[in-house]
Amino acid sequence: MPKISIGLVEDNPTIASDLWEKLSLSEDIELTLKAINGKDLFKKLAHTALPEVFLMDIEMAEMDGITTTRLLKEKYPSVKILILTMFDDDAKLFEAIKAGASGYLLKDEKPHKIINAISEVLEGGAPMSPLMAAKTLDLLRQGSNDIQIQSVSKSAELTLRENEILEWLVRGLNVRQISEKLFVSDKTIRKHLEHIYQKLQVRGSREAVAKVIGRTY
Repeated sequence: MPKISIGLVEDNPTIASDLWEKLSLSEDIELTLKAINGKDLFKKLAHTALPEVFLMDIEMAEMDGITTTRLLKEKYPSVKILILTMFDDDAKLFEAIKAGASGYLLKDEKPHKIINAISEVLEGGAPMSPLMAAKTLDLLRQGSNDIQIQSVSKSAELTLRENEILEWLVRGLNVRQISEKLFVSDKTIRKHLEHIYQKLQVRGSREAVAKVIGRTY
């Protein structure tokens, strides 16, 4: 089975080394590209194969993670990007999601959490650290998100079950977690998600969440 190719974009060499030490615990992961900022990344991509998943720092002096994420998604729509940060910055959390990030984790997560997030994002999930997921929910509630979800749901003519699944998706849950909450199979949730994406006219979970957030902000 081929290894998952990873691109690491981090301007702090100590943190970059620490992150890779965590990832090296998995035999299924291979670091194929390292860059210190967005500008350095695009220069290297000119002669390096595109990794499947990027681990992206936000705070970088030259072309930050949000700008880099936005440009990467414009040029390579299928690429997966996990934002890794030391800060639980509210504004940057939403900006990262809007820019195209597939997940948002704190750098001090345990190694297995980051490794699992990489696998999850390749399966179409939107992994978040528990702290970030809780903060997302709190902020969305502050923004009257219940009303906004209902607005999106009504305009897209979602069923009650589809609306319920969309709410869990916005809270940061993946397919398995939603299926456990609703006591149905993963296959059933995936089928509902297909219908939700079609009705919302989006390509996946990230765009669905961004559409709700976009209505809120």
